[in-house]
This record gives sequence, C-alpha cells and structure tokens, in this order.
Amino acid sequence: MNAATLTLLGQLLRQDLRERYAGTVLGMFWLLAQPLFMLLVYAVVFGEILQLRLGAATDSAQFTAWLFTGLTAFNALAEVLTRAPVLLTERRELLLNSSLPPALLPLLPVGASLVLEGLSVGLLLLWLGLQGQLQPLGVVFYLPFLLLRVVFSLAFAYGLAVLGVFLRDLRQMMPPLLTVLLLVSPIVYPLTVVPETFQAWFEWNPLAQLVQGYRVALLEGQFLWQPFLVLLLLASGLLGAALWLFQRLLWRARYVL
Repeated sequence: MNAATLTLLGQLLRQDLRERYAGTVLGMFWLLAQPLFMLLVYAVVFGEILQLRLGAATDSAQFTAWLFTGLTAFNALAEVLTRAPVLLTERRELLLNSSLPPALLPLLPVGASLVLEGLSVGLLLLWLGLQGQLQPLGVVFYLPFLLLRVVFSLAFAYGLAVLGVFLRDLRQMMPPLLTVLLLVSPIVYPLTVVPETFQAWFEWNPLAQLVQGYRVALLEGQFLWQPFLVLLLLASGLLGAALWLFQRLLWRARYVL
C-alpha cells in the first residue's frame, strides 16, 4: 500500500465519519458519547445495583476501569460487525463507478474502530492516571492485543462485507447477535460469578480471551503469551479465509449490485 493509497483511505475514513454524524447536535462527539453512556449504564447496574466486584478489596473505581476496558474491546469489534454487512451496498457507487481498489472498502469500518478505540483507551489511561493506577508497561503489552483485534476485525470486515451483498438479513441479525455475544462473555461481569460447569466455555471463547488480554495488559501491566499465540493463529486463519472469500465472490457481488 503506497502513500497515495493511504491518503485516499484517510480521506474516505474522514468522509465516512462526517457523514455518519452529519446533522447531529453533538457531531463527532458521539464517538465518545455512545461508549460513555453504555459504561454509565453498566457501571450503575452491575457495579452499584448488583454490587459485582472483582474481589473483596476492589472498589467501584477499579471495577469501572475493569468494565470500561472490556467494553472498549467489545465496542471496537461491534463497530466492524455492525457496519461490514452493509458496506458494499452503501458504497455501491465507489465499487462500481470508480477506480478505487475494492479491497480498500472493508478497511473503512476497521479504521473507524481504531479511532473509536483510540479515544476510549485515551480516556481509560487518563482515568487510571488520576487514580494512581497507571501501569508503566501497560500500553506496550496492550499493543499486541490491539493488533490481534485488528486482524480479527479485518477478517470479519472482508467476510461480512461480501456476504452482506447476498445475505441482506445479516444487517438485521448483527444487533441481537452482538447482544448475545456481550452477555455470554465476561465483559460486564467477572468470571467468578459464572458457575464452574459453564466456565469451560469461557476458556474456548476467543472474545473472552481477547478481553482478558486487554485487561491484564492495561490494568495489571502483564502480558498473556499463551492466549496471544493461540488467538494469533486463529485470527490469521480467519483473515486468510475471509480474503479468499472476498476475492472469490467480489465479481458476483458487482453483478448483484
């Protein structure tokens, strides 16, 4: 990818974000307002009403940071999963009537997710700094798991973008599927509240392992090598399959559109 392509991608990403919030009162601030609102709701419900904690010594501020870290990873993935199925349909003119390389289009939701995650992580680091809990190596250990999240996002973006042309129901399926995914992963509640008979599921849940990698890195300043390597193999395989599927079905997608 040369400099001209990167410049074009950046312009498309800025245009995409502007169009999304055009006409709204808050504008681009919605990028932060939405995750902050969800954090407030979950922090009140799970942290204050249900009194969920990570341990006897964990206070509400630590639980809020723990919760926000998990939601940061989930919201970034949700951004891609929500936008990808309608991407080629919404960008039909670019796909059919321009010289833009089609492979660039699935990068748009991934780029938007990076913007969203960057803002969220910045807020998290500010919060940890104010609480005196900032880990010196936290960002260093977080970056490999960010790379994993991006690779997973690319796989979903390429696969869902081309499948969404043929399976229009994917657009309607994603919101409920994301709700289920949120509730069956230890994102808004700690693993300790899950009965032992169900905990084996979480050991095989890639999203749970990814979120745990985020939390251990940013909140504890440690790196989980074994989950990282397993997730890297899985993400690489999914990306390879998604790229193959995208190239295989793209010409048919052009015809359908």
